[in-house]
Amino acid sequence: MGRQRWVYRVEPCPFPEDFPQRLERFKEAAGFSWRGLARELRIDIRLIKRCRNGVRPDSAHLVALFGLAASLGLLHLLLPEVYPLSGNYTGLNS
Repeated sequence: MGRQRWVYRVEPCPFPEDFPQRLERFKEAAGFSWRGLARELRIDIRLIKRCRNGVRPDSAHLVALFGLAASLGLLHLLLPEVYPLSGNYTGLNS
């Protein structure tokens, strides 16, 4: 008898369909123009335009965007509601 094989499927988190609107709200709250946001993230303005049109940014650009949002205290504008940022999180060992 052979070994039993387990197959684990990891489903990727769905990307928010309203990301362009979230990006718009973040830009306004942070006080950036689209060009200023691209400059701050050190990316081409064309990538910002593609994101505004619904194209999902790659992970490196998302990390940069989330880092900027976190440093400005505006991360909640970009994250889905599934991930609340309350200080009440106690983890698994509580």
